[in-house]
Amino acid sequence: MYIAVSGTCYWCMEAVFNALNGVSNVEQGFVKSHDGKYVEAAFFAFDEKTISLEDIARVHLSTHSCTSNHSARERYPSAMYPLGGDQHAAVTNAIALAASDYDAPVITTAKPFVAFYPNPSAVQNYFWRQPDKPFCASKILPKLKVLAVTFPRLIKPSAVRYLRETILEAQYA
Repeated sequence: MYIAVSGTCYWCMEAVFNALNGVSNVEQGFVKSHDGKYVEAAFFAFDEKTISLEDIARVHLSTHSCTSNHSARERYPSAMYPLGGDQHAAVTNAIALAASDYDAPVITTAKPFVAFYPNPSAVQNYFWRQPDKPFCASKILPKLKVLAVTFPRLIKPSAVRYLRETILEAQYA
C-alpha cells in the first residue's frame, strides 16, 4: 500500500518514515490534493503485514504538531493522503484511533490524493546521507529520538544503531 503524509518539512517526514520497519520507497517532494495546492510531503510504500495503517498514523501524529493550527499550517497541512477512494475510510479511522492518544483535538485529516512530485534525487534521503548537517541535528534528530522512545518496536535495526550511537556520543561529549 502507498500513502503520502504532510504536516512538517519533507526532510523530517522522509527521515522518520525511512526509519520504520515495513516502510520502503520513501521519497520527499510535493503532494497535490483536490484543492489544487502543492504541499511538502513524504510518499512511501508500506507492508501492512509488518506495520499497520494505525501505526503509520500514530507515528505521523507524534512527529509533528498535529493539534496546532499554527501560522505555517497552509504550507504544512496536517494530513494523510490515501491513494485510493477505498482507502479513505481506513485512513480516516486510523487517524481517529491515533487521535485518541491526545488530550487536545487533532487537526489531521484524510485528503484525496491527486499526484506526487518528488524532489530531485540529489536531495532524497536527506537526513540519512548527512545527519551531521545543522538542520538535521537540530530539527530531524529530535523527531527520531521521539520515535525511538515512543515506538521502539517499529524502528529498523540500522536506525536503532544510529540513534544509540548518537545518544551515547552526546552523553559522553
